[in-house]
Amino acid sequence: MIVPKAEAPDRPWGFRSDFVNRDATVDLALLAKGFHIVTGPVPFNADGPRRADWDAVYKHLVDHGFSRNPVMEGAGMAAGEAYAWAIENPDKVSCIYGENPVLRSNLSKKQPLDNLAPLANARVPILHVCGSLDLWLNDQTRVAESRYKELGGKITVIVNEGEGHYPLAPKNPQLMVDFIVTNFLARQHGLSK
Repeated sequence: MIVPKAEAPDRPWGFRSDFVNRDATVDLALLAKGFHIVTGPVPFNADGPRRADWDAVYKHLVDHGFSRNPVMEGAGMAAGEAYAWAIENPDKVSCIYGENPVLRSNLSKKQPLDNLAPLANARVPILHVCGSLDLWLNDQTRVAESRYKELGGKITVIVNEGEGHYPLAPKNPQLMVDFIVTNFLARQHGLSK
């Protein structure tokens, strides 16, 4: 867990499915807004991740006064794990933020790209930030965008022209932070649409 210098009301947190690297501009901006950044149980071998471990982290934090509605975050191949946990727990998620996401998961048997209905039914807003040259843009984000909209879900896709899969983090995180903070507050206070 990375702790902000000054905690925001409602104890908001981002539940990441990958490690936070030094270029995590969105996480740095969220920390400045008082969010905690929590890395979920990231496996080092083929026996994980396990949903029970993710559930235990969530329960521990909520039992200690953190928000019941974290922001799910993931970059690249790890984004699928954030989606998988959110699909199993759509009532516990404020929104999903993915950077060049690949929606594949070892956490669930049904792949996130084929199982977006629980998120759409719970009205979980999604934001993807992708490079226009990312090899996964059309096969992952554009497919997710089409399917999610068909299900009545709200998804926003920001495409950075001329960028590939790396770097994952956007140079200017303000739009992403505004999306996350707005949707966190809406879900936290029962205002989500």
